[in-house]
Amino acid sequence: MCGIAGILTASNKRPPQGALEAITDRIRHRGPDASGLHREGDEGLELGHTRLAIVDLSPAGAQPMVSQSGRYVIVLNGEIYNYRDLRRELGDSATITWRGASDTEVLLAACEIWGVAATLARLEGMFAFGLWDRKDRSLTLARDRFGEKPLYVGETEEGIVFASQLGSILAYPGFAGIDDPEAIEMFLALSYIPEPRTPFRNVRKLPAGTYARLVPGQTKIEPIAYWNAAQSVRDIREENESRSSEEIIKQIEERLSIVIGNQMVADVPLGAFLSGGIDSSLVVALMQAQSTKPIKTFTIGFKDEAYNEAPYARAIADHLGTDHTEVILDWDEALSLVDKLPDIYDEPFADSSQLPTYLVSSVARRSVTVCLSGDGGDEVFAGYNRHRLATKYSKMRKVVPAALRQPVGRALMATAQPRMAGFINVVGKLAGASRVRLASEKLNKIGFALLAQDDLSLYMGLVRRDEGLMPSVALQQMLAAAQNDVASTRIDLAETMMLLDTQTYLPGDILAKVDRAAMAVALETRVPYLDHKLFALAWRLGINDKIKDGSTKSVLRQILSKHVPVDMFERPKAGFGVPIESWLRGRLRDWAEENLTLFQKANPMYAPLVQTARDEFYAGKGHLHHFLWNVLMLHAWQTRYRTAAASSRSN
Repeated sequence: MCGIAGILTASNKRPPQGALEAITDRIRHRGPDASGLHREGDEGLELGHTRLAIVDLSPAGAQPMVSQSGRYVIVLNGEIYNYRDLRRELGDSATITWRGASDTEVLLAACEIWGVAATLARLEGMFAFGLWDRKDRSLTLARDRFGEKPLYVGETEEGIVFASQLGSILAYPGFAGIDDPEAIEMFLALSYIPEPRTPFRNVRKLPAGTYARLVPGQTKIEPIAYWNAAQSVRDIREENESRSSEEIIKQIEERLSIVIGNQMVADVPLGAFLSGGIDSSLVVALMQAQSTKPIKTFTIGFKDEAYNEAPYARAIADHLGTDHTEVILDWDEALSLVDKLPDIYDEPFADSSQLPTYLVSSVARRSVTVCLSGDGGDEVFAGYNRHRLATKYSKMRKVVPAALRQPVGRALMATAQPRMAGFINVVGKLAGASRVRLASEKLNKIGFALLAQDDLSLYMGLVRRDEGLMPSVALQQMLAAAQNDVASTRIDLAETMMLLDTQTYLPGDILAKVDRAAMAVALETRVPYLDHKLFALAWRLGINDKIKDGSTKSVLRQILSKHVPVDMFERPKAGFGVPIESWLRGRLRDWAEENLTLFQKANPMYAPLVQTARDEFYAGKGHLHHFLWNVLMLHAWQTRYRTAAASSRSN
């Protein structure tokens, strides 16, 4: 895994002096092992690369890399897991003198022999790359199917600039971002900015599963989809599936084992994150089954028992016999990171699990350079509470007559106030729920579900983090377009939510969070559940195979039970969170109040909404801590960006 950057200008223009060095240096943390620059003379093309050496540590794997014929030049961020198979296939069709053993060289040869589109269809991996064609004088940018690796493209006065992180584009001398108010509204509602948007109208993310071809002087990207989750599901559901569920689940287990085996290939130390939950535990179990020595696993826990998953991870590690590292922290370690978040994430980002994700990445990096993770399991195998709620939604609406839905829904939401959390937890325990975190928030979601008028408003309400405060038309339009994309796939409500999560929340939040947190400490993360062939197998099963008897991810539970006793992993889903609500009421209150006031002064258009949220939150009304955290993270980013932008323009 690495960092890539590049510039393409019109033929009669040149980038500012030192621009390539500036944008490449900004992502040096992604690749501390080496760096390289490449300029194409009078062609207006410049490429930069920072290397985190994983496969083929020799100079033969260095980038930017020129093809054997000299026609193509490439910069690649990520890993091509099936590069050895592709190398053999290429060797059968052409005479190639290989200079090294890197996946980059294989990708370069594949693009030259098969073409970009045919190569993308064959790739299994996580990647973003820029490929310059000297003959056609064109630049192709491409990104992996699920969006594991980021790629930003910005417009400049001279042409375009692209990079692995937004910070590189902000470092381009003289670059001035044009604010996108709609993107900011979406951020305040969701805690992240969905692709292809960024905080600026003149910077876009290349969407997952697409590529784009640019020529000198072109400033707008026109993405071409080579893979789409909804289309993949559509194709699968149109087939006449003759295999039984048992056969498909067996194939899922076999495919997941193959994927994990491929992702364990590295010329540097490798391990895995282990939370003790279903997804990471299964990844670790299948890794250990293929290893002749104990694999390295990593967990962080907190002294606050309500947020400490470490004992569960330790039990799994002991059972599987891994070489386990556990670090128990107090909240001071997490709080000390708050001021660093704008530098780590480059753009507004407010999923509070960003803090523990960075901390566990830091712990792992002391021992390994690569870590496998359990991300993606929820989206592919139906793991979120909203998926389970969706399976009960129709029944719930039938049980509660139309005339009663509004009053019952409002009554539940009125009961599910933060000041009632203690009472709700006591009632839950009396009802037999031994361990349900954030019970009042979940009760609030059920109340909202009864108020929802249609499927889209239900989904929006379940994924929004602002209690509906932001009047974001752009958000509704974006989700409506995504819903239309999946509308013809012959799937039910829960599956619709799964696909919407895959196309929006997964690349925008989950994968962005992990990429920035891990790469901030030069740790490569790999995500076995996001293999497109595994995805296809999973979607050959119906929702009743994935959610059984009220339990999510039934397929993964069934496979995991072959390796780990059921009582070690059967417990309510907890997530990887921190107590933002109690922080904002307690230890961070003075800091929060000061910065919220500063934000309101700097952003008068949002001042009334923020004041309403502040008043209600500190009065114990509504679950508004997520929204206030969004505001605080936006303020921190705006403050950091103003400094960076002023510096860039002065240079």
